[in-house]
Amino acid sequence: MALLGSKATTPHRRLACLGVDWQAERSLRATLALLGGKTREPWDFGEELAVADVVIYEPGNQLAQALQRRESPSAPRRLFLPCDGETPEAERRLRHPFGASRLIRCLDHASEVLPAPRAEAQRDGLCQRLDEALRSPNVRGVALFTGERRGLLLPAEAALRWPLPLGGDEIARLLTPDVEVQVLRADDYGALRKLQAITPQQHPWETALWAVGVATSGGRLLRRLDQKRAYGLRRRPDFGTVGSRKSDLRCSALLLQAPMTPGQLASAAGIPAAVANNFLNAAALCGLLDGVPADLAGLPKASELF
Repeated sequence: MALLGSKATTPHRRLACLGVDWQAERSLRATLALLGGKTREPWDFGEELAVADVVIYEPGNQLAQALQRRESPSAPRRLFLPCDGETPEAERRLRHPFGASRLIRCLDHASEVLPAPRAEAQRDGLCQRLDEALRSPNVRGVALFTGERRGLLLPAEAALRWPLPLGGDEIARLLTPDVEVQVLRADDYGALRKLQAITPQQHPWETALWAVGVATSGGRLLRRLDQKRAYGLRRRPDFGTVGSRKSDLRCSALLLQAPMTPGQLASAAGIPAAVANNFLNAAALCGLLDGVPADLAGLPKASELF
């Protein structure tokens, strides 16, 4: 029996960005916050690309192009809208600074053409699951399952074995919601050998893990990282198909100069905390972070670096 006064909650649509300049992303967040009740369905801004209904992307971003190619033109699961790009369809055209009426038109169009939103089962994003798998005791490898593809991460070699060249279209497969992870230890020798046999190409894992870190963290800091601890960067990351966004360049320059806490990094770089958390997660997943006590953290001025 339903309780009197109770009512079903409408699942919210989710909007995310990929490769977009941080100033444009901030403008988009601010505009979206003003649209409450003005769109056909409620929308939230999110940091997890894998579960977004609409992705606003920089037109030249290779990863966005690869993800878009995976969508069926006749029955898309999500829409990709270029930021400041040319498209013949007015309802898919956005320009920075974002006007409320144009954003409403784009989001309402997405509501018309996309399947109804579903309440997703809550579970950790791929970045968190991979981080825990790679740090499991006695791990020899981590198997990846996505659709018909199989992959194998080898922590001892910082490598990803994959059946094909690791271009943008293949990395895009790692950013879908259905990726599963399995830890393999010494007693899983048979499974390790089988995966090695069907993944003949071995690649440095940084490009793939960086994409996973920035796209599937959801703006939440990895559980092993601490808001009160400062982190420095060992070297500049390989941004790969995600591209070197201004926010990533700012974070890299700051952390190469001095360790910072997540809050200090967001403040010094002038970016939302969620964006700084995604950067730190990606760097941690790739093994590029060094942690120090917070009282040793430095706080250089962004004006001295850019």
